[in-house]
Amino acid sequence: MLDRAFRALALGGGALLLGLMGLIAFDVVMRYVLRLPFLGAYELTELGMAMIVFLGLPYCAASGGHVAVDVLGPLLDRPGMRWVTVLVHLAGAALTAVMAWETFQYALGSRERGEASQMLTIAQWPFETMAAVSMALFCLVLLLQAWKALRA
Repeated sequence: MLDRAFRALALGGGALLLGLMGLIAFDVVMRYVLRLPFLGAYELTELGMAMIVFLGLPYCAASGGHVAVDVLGPLLDRPGMRWVTVLVHLAGAALTAVMAWETFQYALGSRERGEASQMLTIAQWPFETMAAVSMALFCLVLLLQAWKALRA
């Protein structure tokens, strides 16, 4: 069930990437052909790129898509490597849990302050909240991977 949710988030990020591609093409045509630039394109690109990264983060972690370096593998035996894997996943989960919490706190403050983009005045807090949720899901994936490594 979680895999489907992660995949749906990643597909949402992919759809957002396609929309961003269309926006940039539209902006280029408007700017250079018709001499009428779309003034909000830069802000929409900034917000869209952040969402693309955060929407794909849990799926990438769950599918093992992150870069991994195996330095200690040849030096440790199988049980030792299992414990290193568990500790690395738990440390990563702790770090992403703190990042998710701090990002969520920042989003609440951003909502209270009424922070918005300059040109289009798009509220920032929904994007910051989505980043916090994505990091919390990434933390959940790391905890599940630590559990699987511990049971193996």
